[in-house]
Amino acid sequence: MRTVLLRGADAPQSPRIYKKRLGRYDQGIRAGEVIAVRMQDGRFVGRAFFSPRSVIAVRILDRDEFGPPIDDEWFLQKIKAAHDLRQNLMGLDQVTNAYRVIHAEGDGLSGLIIDRYDDVAVVEVGCRGMFAHIDAIDAAVRELCGVTKIVLRSDPAVEKIEGFRALERGAQPVHTIVSEHGVRYHVDCRGGHKTGFFVDQRESRLLLADLAADKTVLDLCCYTGGFSLAAAAGGAAAVIGVDLDEDAIAQAEKNALLNELDVTFQHADAFEYLRTGVSAQVVVLDPPKLAKRRDELPRARQKSIDLHTLALGAVAPGGILLTYSCTGLFTADDLEFHIRQGAIHADRSVRVLHRLSQPPDHPVHVHAPEGRYLNGALCHVS
Repeated sequence: MRTVLLRGADAPQSPRIYKKRLGRYDQGIRAGEVIAVRMQDGRFVGRAFFSPRSVIAVRILDRDEFGPPIDDEWFLQKIKAAHDLRQNLMGLDQVTNAYRVIHAEGDGLSGLIIDRYDDVAVVEVGCRGMFAHIDAIDAAVRELCGVTKIVLRSDPAVEKIEGFRALERGAQPVHTIVSEHGVRYHVDCRGGHKTGFFVDQRESRLLLADLAADKTVLDLCCYTGGFSLAAAAGGAAAVIGVDLDEDAIAQAEKNALLNELDVTFQHADAFEYLRTGVSAQVVVLDPPKLAKRRDELPRARQKSIDLHTLALGAVAPGGILLTYSCTGLFTADDLEFHIRQGAIHADRSVRVLHRLSQPPDHPVHVHAPEGRYLNGALCHVS
């Protein structure tokens, strides 16, 4: 096993090691190769995947210098440990057949996301090393999760940097139906946003169902209707879901029919729709990622403040705003700043009743806080 040396005095605790920390290494090391990582003085840091062209140049897999080889059995045991956690501790199979099996660093597999949707597993690869072991990952997931189909996905920008291609564009679509707290949803596993469905909002959908009884609900950026259907199933008096994506709206309407629930879906831009003067007792705001890079943050911050200004203005006095940010570069404090600025501009009094985040099948490694990408707030508005 070849070695990569790191700059600096302190050994990094994060599984992600950035390119600027690289010291000396053999220029012949291949992208995706398993390497030993050491400090300049020889201290062992871990065994890792190496990606010399990526900003995240090293992804630590194991801190044991003399541990078992990183092979098919190693992947089977890592995925088994993650799967057992979801079954034995979280009991997810009792409430849903749609959940996250692997959450990258949170499950000791940096560069890998796996979501299960009934008999389909969507495997999202984020580095060349994981792609090199895709056969082992495929076999382990089929054995442990009992799925019959594997859909491989990756970000084209990541593929270009890392030097791999997960699948040919235009591959055949893969659809399935999942159930969550008694509500069923169609999932487009190959073409949908993220991995096809927002499994990270499971607990918030259940919260909304409890809040929505006999109330009017406005679901902004509703995608395929996750929050809208949860509200309707919870006994809402009326539900309107709004999204700019025509395909998402079409699937949301299919989901409403599937569950025999009465929801009105509108194909519209959230900004424009809110400016019509609409009002509801419960407003849900769950926009897509507003910034991928730090240089996009100023514009994203202003967009978030503007959205909160309009959304708070749409909440009937004494009503509720459920608001979220999946922009990983925003912290929970950033989101509350946007809410605060929106409250000033909308001239509303707002109290944060509860901070919200991703569910436990999206665990966060204490030394990789970027794994906590979803922040939310339950707000009372008067």
